[in-house]
Amino acid sequence: MIKWPNDVVYQIFPDRFHCHDPAARPKSGSFEWNGIPIRVSARKDEVTNREHHQYTFFGGTLEGVRQKLDHIQDLGATAVYFTPIFKAKSTHRYDTDDYMQVDPMLGTRADFDRLVADLHARGLKIMLDGVFNHTSFDHAWFREHPEYYMRGPGGKPETWMGSGRLPKLDPQNPELARELLAIIDHWSNVDGWRLDASHLLARVFLRELKAHVGPSRPVIGEDWDDARFDLHEGIYDGVTNFAFQRNVLAMMIGDCSPETLARRLRVVYEGYPWSGVVQSWNLLDNHDTDRFFDRIGRRESHYRLSQAFQFLLPGTPLLYQGDEWGMTGRGDWGARAPMIWKPDAEQRARYDYLRGLASLRREHPVLATGGIRFVHADNRDRTLGFVREDAEERALVLFNLGPEPKAIDVEGRRHVIPAFDWGLDWL
Repeated sequence: MIKWPNDVVYQIFPDRFHCHDPAARPKSGSFEWNGIPIRVSARKDEVTNREHHQYTFFGGTLEGVRQKLDHIQDLGATAVYFTPIFKAKSTHRYDTDDYMQVDPMLGTRADFDRLVADLHARGLKIMLDGVFNHTSFDHAWFREHPEYYMRGPGGKPETWMGSGRLPKLDPQNPELARELLAIIDHWSNVDGWRLDASHLLARVFLRELKAHVGPSRPVIGEDWDDARFDLHEGIYDGVTNFAFQRNVLAMMIGDCSPETLARRLRVVYEGYPWSGVVQSWNLLDNHDTDRFFDRIGRRESHYRLSQAFQFLLPGTPLLYQGDEWGMTGRGDWGARAPMIWKPDAEQRARYDYLRGLASLRREHPVLATGGIRFVHADNRDRTLGFVREDAEERALVLFNLGPEPKAIDVEGRRHVIPAFDWGLDWL
């Protein structure tokens, strides 16, 4: 079952998106993160500092997001995915203190409900980040229910990736599982869930969660590897498709040939159930990875080709805030830079290009749910072609990843594609 058949998801990292009232920012030192006084700054160089980006707040809010919904909708997004909004002490908020509260720095539950209502009034969906693998040490459960946590030798709490922070939950504990499912009920006005570090969660809990979320709302698992068994088993509706990101990146930096790209993509298309292919997120950027525009050497033509792959290949495009401008940044600290709201002419041109891709996909559902056949791949010319098809339409998509224009004979026709460009023909 394809629950979201033709959507474009826009990812928001709340602290760095939009501060609607600079005067309302908290004061530096007003509380501590892991024993360190927090900082507050409007300067990009300070909030993206590698050493203290996790506790240097920019001050984005839910009201700030609400004020920018025109931007998100005009771009062509149909759903918004938030990294955690629950009460926490870090800028990323993956160290949950209380799942039942909106972080006060972001606003109130009333602010959240107003935002959801506005999204729904526009026909937009909302997805939250379910951080159910770990909490902070300050969560009440850690004091009151030590049995909810994974323990190692001597009863010492296990932590996420052995970091010494983020104690790991044990959702195989039936009582904890019930508490976690109650979180889903508490945020009942959202349209779906993305599960953080879902590959670390027990399958018995994932099955229970999937059933509890219900048949109409998708569950997207954060899995950086091959998830075919989970998707066939129905644990998720889709996953974060890092295989797409890795292989498109390899293609753009010259570490992959057209023939190899086609083979690698077919591993996903033929290995996953088709509903899982369609609903998995084709991402170039997210809050954990270097910005894609940087990774490909800030080459405009290659960035446009990558975004075309994102919208023309099977899968759900995931746009991370700033992809529309070609934002740059290295490391997770750099990827979490404050959103640009005064773009220059080049950035505005990138926005218009991405908006055009979203419009093309919206107008032609075959590009979202239609099947795919690779019909051409030439390593010497660095050209690639595939057909997207359903009962209504057949689209031939051709890519020229080489530095010279190329004539491609395929499907009984000759097509000339400019250097570092793509073309589409309706068959």
